[in-house]
Amino acid sequence: MTRALIGLLFLAGCSGDGPAPANVAEPAATPAAAEPSPAATSGRSLTGAVSSLNADISGLNVRATETRIIVDLPADTLFEFNRADLTPEAATNLAKVAELIRQSPAGAIEVIGHSDAKGDDAYNLKLSQQRAQSVVDWMGGQIGVRQREFEAVGKGEAEPVAPNETADGGDNPAGRAQNRRVVLSIPR
Repeated sequence: MTRALIGLLFLAGCSGDGPAPANVAEPAATPAAAEPSPAATSGRSLTGAVSSLNADISGLNVRATETRIIVDLPADTLFEFNRADLTPEAATNLAKVAELIRQSPAGAIEVIGHSDAKGDDAYNLKLSQQRAQSVVDWMGGQIGVRQREFEAVGKGEAEPVAPNETADGGDNPAGRAQNRRVVLSIPR
């Protein structure tokens, strides 16, 4: 998964701004030594940082869209059950995300907290908001990241990625675990 993402990011970073319009003449060929590198002309920092990016995202669930890098962090790796304060172990994954943010272009970063469906809707919404804010607060202490604009959003149990119950109505602990997550949406 990580290598596939790196390949995707590399190709996206090399894509430039698309083909030239048909009515624009192509510039004359220049010797290879005189051509600037794709990283210098594309304006995208991901191209030049592919090898370091690989190390930074290992172990994270990352996907790329045309304009954003989406990082899904399981809440169970960040928080204790029913809590919104980060565990000491959370810093490992958050540091990897902070490095992605340092390498990304300017733009707001959205941090979205999600919960499973166990418990009261209002409580889950509040907990998911508090968890998103805890991640934003942690990022606010990081050099090269704290000056960025962050928005903490809580979605509660409104956007599950897996069923909270089995087909027969029983509890689905594995599905609920997938639904407890914090998602970061970073410009690319």
